[in-house]
Amino acid sequence: MKIKYIILAIIFLFLVTGCEGEITGIVVDAETGQPIEGAVILVEWTTQHGFGLTYTESYKVVEVVTDKNGKASIEGVSSPFVSTPRVTIYKQGYVAWNNEFIFPDWKKRTDFKWENNYVFKLEKFKPEYSYDKHADFIDKSHGFGMALEKKQSIWKAYEWERDLARKERLGKSKK
Repeated sequence: MKIKYIILAIIFLFLVTGCEGEITGIVVDAETGQPIEGAVILVEWTTQHGFGLTYTESYKVVEVVTDKNGKASIEGVSSPFVSTPRVTIYKQGYVAWNNEFIFPDWKKRTDFKWENNYVFKLEKFKPEYSYDKHADFIDKSHGFGMALEKKQSIWKAYEWERDLARKERLGKSKK
């Protein structure tokens, strides 16, 4: 009888691990604490397939834009087979925020927890930062690929960043 309850508890834990409900968040300016309207939040859940030689596939991609109070709601997923979501937040003039890495030095982020009313603090883009490195960070930290192509707001914002990176590279090559 005890084995039956242990097995049920293990199955329950397995089923709950990949479930993410609706999450609310607030995006603010890291320096002033003021809400940031129009920040694009891209969230992607993936699944792992295969044994040995595995591959990752996009499961669900959600894109939301913050309101005038910097708030946004993100509908999660209810599947035990998805990975923890990747979150990237971007607003022109700010450093992109990612739940796994921190720009500009690619330090591993350890201060994020997927929970309601999480406050995402965006740092203003500084003159000493490189647009080229920042565009690379945005692309590689999220692994955009298909996710980026499917979502228009983040794609438009990212194109702006890539244009600045191109201009920066051209300016350096003339020197």
